[in-house]
Amino acid sequence: MSLLQRLSRYVLRNWIFLAFSIACMVVTTALSVYIPQLGGKVIREILERGDYGMLVSLVVQIVGFTGVLGVFSFIQRYANAYFSQKVVYDIRNDIFKAIQRQSFTFFDRTQTGQLMSRATTDVDRIRGFLGWQVMGVVSSLLLFSGVLTQMLSMDLELTLASFTITPFVLATFTLYGKKIRPLIRFSREQFGTLTSVLWENIVGINVVRAFTREEFEIEKFSKPNTEYYRTMIKVVKLRNIFMPLVNFLAGISVVIIYWYGGMRVISGHLTLDQLFVFSAYVGMLMRPFWIMGMFWTGYQRMAAAAKRVFEIIDAVPEVKDKPGAVTLPPIKGHVVFENVSFGYEKDRLILKNINLEAKPGEVVALLGPTGSGKSTIIRLIPRFYDVTSGRILIDGYDVRDVKLKSLRRQIGIVSQDIFLFNASVKDNIAFGKPNASMDEIIRAAKIARAHDFIMRLPRGYDTIIGERGVTLSGGQRQRIAIARAILKDPRILILDDSTSSVDVDTEYEIQQALNALLKDRTTFVITQRVSTIRNADKIVVLENGEIVEEGTHEELMKKRGAYYRIYQTLYEAQQDILDAAGADTFNKQAVTERKTQKSGKVEEE
Repeated sequence: MSLLQRLSRYVLRNWIFLAFSIACMVVTTALSVYIPQLGGKVIREILERGDYGMLVSLVVQIVGFTGVLGVFSFIQRYANAYFSQKVVYDIRNDIFKAIQRQSFTFFDRTQTGQLMSRATTDVDRIRGFLGWQVMGVVSSLLLFSGVLTQMLSMDLELTLASFTITPFVLATFTLYGKKIRPLIRFSREQFGTLTSVLWENIVGINVVRAFTREEFEIEKFSKPNTEYYRTMIKVVKLRNIFMPLVNFLAGISVVIIYWYGGMRVISGHLTLDQLFVFSAYVGMLMRPFWIMGMFWTGYQRMAAAAKRVFEIIDAVPEVKDKPGAVTLPPIKGHVVFENVSFGYEKDRLILKNINLEAKPGEVVALLGPTGSGKSTIIRLIPRFYDVTSGRILIDGYDVRDVKLKSLRRQIGIVSQDIFLFNASVKDNIAFGKPNASMDEIIRAAKIARAHDFIMRLPRGYDTIIGERGVTLSGGQRQRIAIARAILKDPRILILDDSTSSVDVDTEYEIQQALNALLKDRTTFVITQRVSTIRNADKIVVLENGEIVEEGTHEELMKKRGAYYRIYQTLYEAQQDILDAAGADTFNKQAVTERKTQKSGKVEEE
């Protein structure tokens, strides 16, 4: 389906406003064609008859018709603006819906700046094209038809003479289109890249400042900015060559009218007032020529923008409900990985032959070095990605056989990279359950040990926390995220290093609250905290995308394998924190091990 066919679907949704605009346009065109006729009558009455009474009457008529023309022009422009804005309103909604449907792989491959550029400036290009250029062409065609009819009725030969330059104008349009099209497409891609660099720098400004990389970032921004600037200069140069050329050709047409028309007046085939009206009509025809020139430029811009917009709207999610997918009933939380392998690229596997079972109510801790596949495992459970091979079962249901919403409604996630919205604390906690009562929100906040600091905020639960929760500390943001997951009341809970930004006392408070919450819930935890690891029902150690050890803390310590080495490293790194927390913070067994480590030995458990 062509771009114009795609756009016509949006246009037809709002055809009433378009039809009303065109109706007003017909009236304004008729008035525009008639007013020069009155001007001709003025010349005839003055030069031929000297009837000043008729002159006053004609002038009043011209003023009156001009006023009516202004009123209808206003109505037409307003209806046209409403029409174009409504079209892009629908397009923007479709873009946003399409973005919401996309799988994580779509965002992995697409720069954020490119998405922003397509959803804003590219859509605005479409609005400008529909609202001004298309309607300008319709108006020009109506005007051209009306003026041409009048010209033909007045003098056929002079009309034909005035159009002798038309082939040259059409050839100029064709050449211009071939030159401008690739430049416009390239400029839109460059603008998207420019937006991506800008967005990334703004989001990461703290890192840039901390590492004093301002000059590097300025240089990084300068390169795409320079390329975009040079491309736009080429566009401007081409347009500034084309438009004067069109005006020059139109000027030649005027010269032909005065030369050939003057000769016909002298020969008696044409009156002076007719030549005046005829020349006025030729001047009016310059507008359609100019509009056509702008239209061709606008069309190239719009086509490049619309193609980028429809690429998003037409993108097919890689993870979606398959035909016949069933609604996942309330679950107990029995999760099974059967021979699961996965790669973000099919020829490069991140996980290899994972077999793992988490029974209802179990807490499973995932350990391993960076890149071992821990985060990938937890992303597969809510089906953010589909497995490359094998399958994941929840209460016996293959996650690919159930509807995504019914699956994800029963899974709560607290990630390390906390995202909070620029809204109130209350709205952020209730994000997963918008109909929650205030009592439920407060209860969740208390369990997450967030209620006390929330009450110290300027407006309590109604405090706006800023973009990404910028007004809160890292620990406060994480406790609000935990409260958000608690309020959702999921049967499966995923904690991705969710206590990494809190001090040991706060972590202990959260851990005590979570102990009650985790009862009868299946929980997957990625953490470096010794206390959390020790309390897990099952510990899974991964290396290079494979499970190398699995068992309880005591079982794995006896093996003196991969877990034993990881545990020693973590315990040594956290020894000062454990000393500060005191024995009661964790358990007596941890204190015994700490003392043993100080003497150079780690007690085998």
